[in-house]
Amino acid sequence: MKREFVLNIILLVFINLLIKPLFIFGIDLGVQNRLGDQYGLYFALLNLTYLTQIINDFGIQSFNNRHISQHPHLLPKYFPNLLAIKAILSITYVLLTFLIAWLGLGYGAAALPLLLVLLLNQVLVQLILFLRSNISGLGYYRLDSLLSALDKFLMLITCGAILWGEVTELTLMSFAWAQTLALLTTAIVVFVLLSQVSMLPARPSWSKNWRAGKPALLMLFRQSMPYALVVLLMFAYTRLDAVLLERMAGEGQADVYAGAFRLLEACNMFGFLFASLLLPMFARLIKQKAKVRPLVSLSLKLIWAGSLSLSTAIFFCREDLLKWMMPLRATSDRFDVLGVLIWAFVPVSVTYIFSTLLTARERMMRMNRYFLIGIAIDLGLNLFLIPPYGALGAAIAALTTQVFISISMVRLAFKEFGFSATTKSMVRLGGFAAFVVVSGYLVGKMMVLHWGGRFGFMLVAGVFGYVAFGLINLKELKRQIFSGQSALS
Repeated sequence: MKREFVLNIILLVFINLLIKPLFIFGIDLGVQNRLGDQYGLYFALLNLTYLTQIINDFGIQSFNNRHISQHPHLLPKYFPNLLAIKAILSITYVLLTFLIAWLGLGYGAAALPLLLVLLLNQVLVQLILFLRSNISGLGYYRLDSLLSALDKFLMLITCGAILWGEVTELTLMSFAWAQTLALLTTAIVVFVLLSQVSMLPARPSWSKNWRAGKPALLMLFRQSMPYALVVLLMFAYTRLDAVLLERMAGEGQADVYAGAFRLLEACNMFGFLFASLLLPMFARLIKQKAKVRPLVSLSLKLIWAGSLSLSTAIFFCREDLLKWMMPLRATSDRFDVLGVLIWAFVPVSVTYIFSTLLTARERMMRMNRYFLIGIAIDLGLNLFLIPPYGALGAAIAALTTQVFISISMVRLAFKEFGFSATTKSMVRLGGFAAFVVVSGYLVGKMMVLHWGGRFGFMLVAGVFGYVAFGLINLKELKRQIFSGQSALS
């Protein structure tokens, strides 16, 4: 399983490094630079669609991924019923979020049509993730890896046609519709491929006899509820900041925060890839009563090294990076916000590993206690810090909350699985962190190079430290990749 994880994470990172950064920095950033403060409204509405995501997904993706990986023969039975639940939830999600924005938050005619398109996009995103969860659950990890960036690849075409080809006027609405076209095409492609690798029923069983299908729907609804609560609470403490900022400080401050958040979200792509790949693997190992610690250790070392190296490079090059990204709008307040917010990537990455492990063990309710505390911390800090500090206050709140959640997930996972941290491993992880940060500082202060060169040197220092501090055994890695043997055997 470790060999399969290493091969697939290399494939995932390679594919997503080719496609997703092009969309984030080529398309999304281009739209923000072209439309200015208007983008703050788009960013706030987009985050609002995440806050009510519990209704749209209700934990079905995680539930399905885990159960299909353990019981693949149940796919023909689960798929039509879960699809029926998703249809009902999606309609409810769109209507309820629209009412919250209109009646609760006071959005008017200028924002509500855009919100409807963004809600449609979120429905399509969750449909794609649900379809892919069946593919990865069946063990087709590499096919799922290839599909992971298809939507962004198609968005490069549809959104690029507007941004660069000028096939129509660039507005927030045309940008959103271009994404809709790409997502719809992706959903169709993924569904066709899923039909080819599985034995899906020709017609949903519930369509013939609603009374016969209703108990199955209710059972699956109840089983997915704990997963749904995890989704709700995680989105709440990660997406609340942008909505509060736009409502309390205006579109301008939301736009400042969006510039820094874009880089954090681009980095978080790697953590999400780890989680999506690890969930079915952890679930299968737990079902087989095999050891999970080797896979946990490998994934933690990889993401610890990657997140620290990338955060350090962005932190020490943040001014030059933002001037390159936003040549006419890079101001000192943007530098400060990014300097704080980018460090949240490290605790978020660690949380991805351990929350995924706990989800595979079905310990969602225990996680939710800490997520609730995290929401309270995030809300309290935002209400206290946004009025005097604006976007910087929201960044401080986000970092503080993510550190708390990360420590909580590690402690909970160690207690649940009986893990213990050795002094040797702690020294290696801590020593690596100190080495990377000090190297970043020295490179940033002492090397007279173009900022891109300094950025590259900082990443190289991270790779060197990864090997020097013994976080990886190159001989063992080579054996896992090129031999057919599992390192868990």
